[in-house]
Amino acid sequence: MEEFNDKYFEHLFETQFERLMAFVCSYVGDEEAAKDIVQDAFLTLWNNRRKLDKSLSVKSYLFAIAQNYALNYLRHRKVVADNEEPLSHYLLQEDEPVENREKLFAALDEKLKELPPQQRAILEKCVIQNKKYKEVADELGISVNTVKTHLARALKYLRDNLDEKKILFLYIAYSTKS
Repeated sequence: MEEFNDKYFEHLFETQFERLMAFVCSYVGDEEAAKDIVQDAFLTLWNNRRKLDKSLSVKSYLFAIAQNYALNYLRHRKVVADNEEPLSHYLLQEDEPVENREKLFAALDEKLKELPPQQRAILEKCVIQNKKYKEVADELGISVNTVKTHLARALKYLRDNLDEKKILFLYIAYSTKS
C-alpha cells in the first residue's frame, strides 16, 4: 500500500468514485442514496487511515465499507417498510375520533416549537418534506454531516420529550401525505 496521504486519497477518490457508485447503486437502486453511502465510505476510510493494515488492499477495504453501508441501508429500508403500514393503520385508524388526532398534532406542534430553529427546519425538511440530506444541505448551505447532526439532535429531543406513539404518529402522518 502506498503512503496514505491527501494526494493518495484524492487519487483514490478520483479513480474509484464512479466504480464505487455503480457498485453501491447495484445494491440500493437509488443514485442519491448511493452517493451518500459512497461519501460515507470514503469518509470512514479517511477517518481510519492511520489504523489500516498496510498489507491489505485499500480498494478492497473501501468496497467492503461501502458494501456494509449499502446492506445496512437496505436493512433499514426493510424495517421501515415492514413497520410503516401496520403502524399507520394503528395510529390513523378511521374510527379514531378526529379530536384525538388533533390533540396529537397539537402536542407535537408544541414540542416542535421548542426545538432550535435550525433543528426544526432540518427536521421538517428531512422528515415532513421527505428531502434527502444532500438536498437539505445544499438548500441551507451546510454540510451533509451538519444536517445529520441537527436531525439526530432533534429526534433525540423528541424521543426524550414525547411518548413513542406521538413520535410514530409524526413520522407516519407526514410521510403518508406525499
